[in-house]
Amino acid sequence: MSIRETILAAIQTQLASVAGVQVSRSRREQITDLPAVIVRPESEEDPGDLLGVSDTVLTVALDIYGRGEIPDQATDATLSAVYLALSTDPTLGLGSDVQILPGRSVQWSTDAFDDSLVTLTLRITYRAYQGAL
Repeated sequence: MSIRETILAAIQTQLASVAGVQVSRSRREQITDLPAVIVRPESEEDPGDLLGVSDTVLTVALDIYGRGEIPDQATDATLSAVYLALSTDPTLGLGSDVQILPGRSVQWSTDAFDDSLVTLTLRITYRAYQGAL
């Protein structure tokens, strides 16, 4: 398994502690229960090796789906719980070579009447040694 997939799996594992939330890695089928969180990679930047080591930045999007009378508030509690769960251990239990970077981006989409989608975007740096991905 690649370092990238190990990080995504660690995020999914850490989010399993959020009560009442269905967490999936990528979206392959219809979501049956809400709230739900889909963990997906968005981009990766690798500045190149320096002395056999590369500090890569992985951008991860967490799509949070919810339903409520006020669409832009439907995912608010889940968004807070997800962010708190990931803030408790910025290394995701993977050691000092992995670190969630400070800052975040949040975007809301409330195009459907009662449904809401909010995307939490985080940047995670990881150190890879020559030849590893």
